[in-house]
Amino acid sequence: MSDGEEERGRYLAVRTGVQSMVIYRAVNLCETCADCGCGDQQEPIDLSPGGIMRLVAASGISLGDVIGGAREARKTTKAGRNGGRSDSHPANHG
Repeated sequence: MSDGEEERGRYLAVRTGVQSMVIYRAVNLCETCADCGCGDQQEPIDLSPGGIMRLVAASGISLGDVIGGAREARKTTKAGRNGGRSDSHPANHG
C-alpha cells in the first residue's frame, strides 16, 4: 500500500476487560465480501497494557524513550501553564 492509498477493510473492536480491547481486522475486501467482511483476516491488535508493551517492543522503539518523551511533554505543558516555569515549587512562585 502506498502513501495516501486508503485501506479498504472491516474492523471490529471488542472490549476484553476493564482496561483491555482487541481489534479484529479483515482487509482487501472485494465487492462480494464487503457486506460480510470476510476478506483477508489479519492478526488481531491487542490493546491491553501488555499488548501495547509488546507492540512498542516489536517496533524497535525504546520504552524508555517513550516514557522520557511523555515526561518531557508533561514538563513543557506544565511550564506553559506556569508562565514558563517548569517547576511548581512554591519558591518559584515569586
